[in-house]
Amino acid sequence: MSNVMRVEGYGEMSAQPDMMRFHYDLVQDADSYSESHIQLSAQYEDLVQAFKSVMLNTALIKTSSIDVSIIHPYEDKPKQFRSSQKIIFEDRINLDKMNALLDALRASTDFNFSLSYFIKDSTKYEYDALILAINDATDKAKIMASASGVKLGSIKNIDYGSSGNMPPLMRTMSMDSHSMNAQDLKVSETVVVSWEIK
Repeated sequence: MSNVMRVEGYGEMSAQPDMMRFHYDLVQDADSYSESHIQLSAQYEDLVQAFKSVMLNTALIKTSSIDVSIIHPYEDKPKQFRSSQKIIFEDRINLDKMNALLDALRASTDFNFSLSYFIKDSTKYEYDALILAINDATDKAKIMASASGVKLGSIKNIDYGSSGNMPPLMRTMSMDSHSMNAQDLKVSETVVVSWEIK
């Protein structure tokens, strides 16, 4: 019965992100639900105008449902109503326009946001990383076989698992809009190749 050599190979590619995702939280507190809702709607309209002012496509703005909660009275503060809504905007990376948008929003109000970037289609990078992983495993197997005084036979099996899913291909940008830059992301693949050895 022939023996088998199992070798792990690793491949990694640098990939330039091409998409940006902007999360923005609208929040308004008021003495009544209707007042907080009106203020929230006004805040949303201000947001849309800010997008238009820097020529970002407002059709790409997605909104969540509106959540309403009661802020119960404490000490000398009366009960209030809080209306909130999440905004998500995705588009091709344009850091100049995003920088201008953040400046426009900052000029009118304080706000909470997150900004991340990712690769829309990482397939090409995953395939290239897979080729590198197989080559890496092959090179290691040849060295191990030579050092061990055995010969590699045919490949019996190849197992691999992609690490190029969406979460690893996304990074959050700096909160300081003046130092934002879309750094390359890493796409990696790992394979385990089994050879017959003679």
